Amino acid sequence: MAKQSIMKTAASIVLVSLLGPLFVNAGLVFEEERVVHEANFEESEYTGTFVFTNKGNKPVKILEVNSSCGCTTALPSKQIFQPGESGEISATFDYGEREGKQIKSIRVETDQEEGDARKFLTLEVNIPSAMEYSPSVVMWNRARETEFKPKEVIIESMMEEPIEILDIVASSDFFSYEVKVLEEGKKFAISITPENVPADHKGILRGTFVVKTSFANPLKGTLKVYAIVR
Repeated sequence: MAKQSIMKTAASIVLVSLLGPLFVNAGLVFEEERVVHEANFEESEYTGTFVFTNKGNKPVKILEVNSSCGCTTALPSKQIFQPGESGEISATFDYGEREGKQIKSIRVETDQEEGDARKFLTLEVNIPSAMEYSPSVVMWNRARETEFKPKEVIIESMMEEPIEILDIVASSDFFSYEVKVLEEGKKFAISITPENVPADHKGILRGTFVVKTSFANPLKGTLKVYAIVR
């Protein structure tokens, strides 16, 4: 009797271990909960697709889908999914002026009784920089500098085709600038110098320079440089 009891217990443990994942994964099960995309220079948006299947034994209704950013719109292919039925969540991310690694979270709320009624999905997009520039801020300190010498901002295109600097819009008359071509169509220097600064001026002087290039996408082809005199 004791031996039979032990065998039954062992069989029960094996059965639970085999069926456990089915219970845990019941309801909507996603093929991938994280989508990663490498963007290119021509793209302005990307739509990631999260495919799932209702692996439970009851219909599941998607109550709500929300994203972590207003730049991302996420929608289900429909609302109610029968047992065994598949569907998808489509998440469209508008790049805007963003560059570098962008991570957006999507929260899916369902009415499923099995498994987790709330799912979290991740959309990761790596957006290349059309241009790199450094520094983004040039500064002078009147307490340490008796003479305002020019300081340079280096701009370099990451594109294969050549670009030009078309225009620079300055917000202040207290700074002058000069554009130097370091490598034709590829690399430039903007030399900025404070000028006409009143000797009795004790506050901070600020200037913003909006640099417009010939890059086809104006959002990626325009950058801002800041100048400060303390």
